[in-house]
Formats: sequence, structure tokens, C-alpha cells
Amino acid sequence: MKKKLLASLLVLLLGGVSFFLFSRRGNEEDAVRTSGIVEGIEVNIAPKVSGRITGICCNEGESIREGQIAVRLESNDLKAAMDQAAAGVERARADVRAAEAGVENSKANIKSTEAEIKSAEADLEKARVQTAEAKRDMERASELFKKEFISKASFDQAVAQYDTTVAAEKAFAAKLNAALARKNASAAQLDATFSQLNASKARQKETEAGLAYSSSKMDDTTISSPISGTVVYKSLEKGETVNSGSVILTIVELANLYVRADIEETLVSSVVFGGEASVAVESMPGKVFRGKISEIGRYAEFATQRDVTRGRQDIKTFRVKIKVEDSEGILKPGMTVSVEIPKKK
Repeated sequence: MKKKLLASLLVLLLGGVSFFLFSRRGNEEDAVRTSGIVEGIEVNIAPKVSGRITGICCNEGESIREGQIAVRLESNDLKAAMDQAAAGVERARADVRAAEAGVENSKANIKSTEAEIKSAEADLEKARVQTAEAKRDMERASELFKKEFISKASFDQAVAQYDTTVAAEKAFAAKLNAALARKNASAAQLDATFSQLNASKARQKETEAGLAYSSSKMDDTTISSPISGTVVYKSLEKGETVNSGSVILTIVELANLYVRADIEETLVSSVVFGGEASVAVESMPGKVFRGKISEIGRYAEFATQRDVTRGRQDIKTFRVKIKVEDSEGILKPGMTVSVEIPKKK
């Protein structure tokens, strides 16, 4: 009798244990439970140029607005380079103005010589007519003198008049040739000044580009925050020298924190984009933060379990992001939290 009672109790005990284990297993299978890390959009403030820090907006834990100046630098080398570039631009602009004046002067000389050419051509044509007339008079005087109809003095006068007109014609021809030569010289000078002008304009563009580059480098000495957030890390202080690329401040956008959890590939198919999730902090028992799945990685990342026996596959993980509701600002970047995600049904 006692043996039967003992056997019955043993059966009931085993059944209870089995039911408990089965119920617990069933509850565990209702959700994916893992740990996660609180993260946020993080920006490192690092200068593009080297210099001495003349101002830092905030200390660790202080807030900063988007567009607010975070860091100011001072660089004597950059200032000297910018001053030199500005002086080069002024010289280049002066050269352009001088070349433009040379072009205008050459154009004026060409117009002046063209007027001289027209005047010389008219005078030469008039001299040619007078020479032809004086030649005819001289020839008539020569015939009359041979027949003794005029005196030798009258004949000599006709010859002298002809020589005078010939000399005048040659003088006007020389004047015309001189005007043509001056025009050619002015045209050549115009070509030269045009070339000088083009070269000066090219140098001006080059120096202006150099000034713009130096100006942009000077602009890089003032760094503004691209986001609104909280300074979580400060590596240097005012007065210290910083190299380009060195992080001075780290800013985290606390208004949009999320939890990153790495879900094993055997469980990730149970996680639904946009699905509900709950987050708990170990140091705050009973406090649960509600959230939604905002991102599921497309590709597997590191393995949580390696195949050391060569009899099974590595177990890899997929990154899952959970957007958390935290109106009280309790969660902080870097916190380790517990995550529970109901499985897809």
C-alpha cells in the first residue's frame, strides 16, 4: 500500500515538474530575450585644420544646439597665407587694369593713325595732280623756250615749280608710309596688350582661387555642431593645440536614442519590423520602456558561437535597432539593457 502511494506521489511530482518545465519553455518561446546597448546618433567634432583652440562651447554633460559654434581655432599660418593670397589678388587686379588701359591706348593709336592715313592719302593724291599739272606746264614752257616765245627765266620758273610739286608728292608719300607703319605698330601693340590682358585675367582667376581656398581654410577654424544634443566627451581644453582630424568633442543626439541588440540568426526570423519591444534597466527594477523595431540588419555580422568541432555551423547575429520611448530622459548612451521582443505569430 505504501509502495503504491509512493509511486503515485512520484508520478504526480514528475508530472508537475514536466508541466512546469514545459510551461516555462513555452513562455520562453513566446519572446526573444537578449541584452542590448543604448546608442544614439553620435557626431565627433574634429577640425580639418591644425591650430590653437581659442574657444570651446561646452563641458561634458552640457547641451548644444544645431548650428551653434562648438570650437574656435586660431592659426597664424592660415592667416598669413590668406593675407598673402589677398595681396596677390590685388596685384593681379592691378595688372588687369593696366592691361585694359594698354588695350584702349592701342585702339586709340590705331584710330589716330587711320585718320592720319586718310589725310596723307588725300594730300598725296592732291600732290600727284599738282605734279602732273606742273609737268605739263614745264613741257609747254620747254617748247615755247625752244621757239624763243618765252624767256629763260619763265622756263626756269616752270621747271622749279615742277620740282617743287615732285618733292611735295614724295613728302606726302613718305608721310603716308609713316602713318601706315604706325598703324601696323599699333596693331601689333594691340595684339600684345590683348595677350597681356588675357594672361593677367588668368593670373587674377588663379589668385582669386587661391584666396578662396585660403578663405575656406580660415572658415574651417570655426566649427559648428551639425546636430542638437549633449556633449558626452571632451578631449581638449582652450589654449591647447589640436591637429587636423583629432576629436575635440563628441556629441550625442539624446532626443533620438535607440537600443541596439544582436539577435541570433536562429531567432531573427521571429522579429518583425515595426513590432513591439520592451526594454528594462537592471538598476531600475520594474521600470520598463516601450519601443518598436526600427531597423533589422540585412546581413549577418559576427558569430556568437564558432564551430570548433567542425560538426555544425557558426551561429551568427543580425543587428536590430529598437526606437525607445523615454520622455523622462532616463536612458543614457552606453547603458546595457535587457530586451524582450514578442515573437511573430
